Amino acid sequence: MEIVFAILFAFFAVSLSLGVFALIRLKHPVEKMVSLDVITTLITAVLLVIAALTGSSFVLDIAIIYAILSFGAVLVVARYREGGF
Repeated sequence: MEIVFAILFAFFAVSLSLGVFALIRLKHPVEKMVSLDVITTLITAVLLVIAALTGSSFVLDIAIIYAILSFGAVLVVARYREGGF
């Protein structure tokens, strides 16, 4: 089972590094917003894997709260980009 978690963490590390690279490299604000959303989704997935690995409900709660805050931040930024404020 540890091998599966090691492979998952390697996949997440590569994906997060590509997401950060895209965030730095891209110029358009909408592309940066999508890249940041991908990064926050991957961080949420890492937290969920850690919660499954340790069996900690506290980490699971943190992952859920982080996902909700991430979703709200994307909505706020999208609303701002549309000129809704």
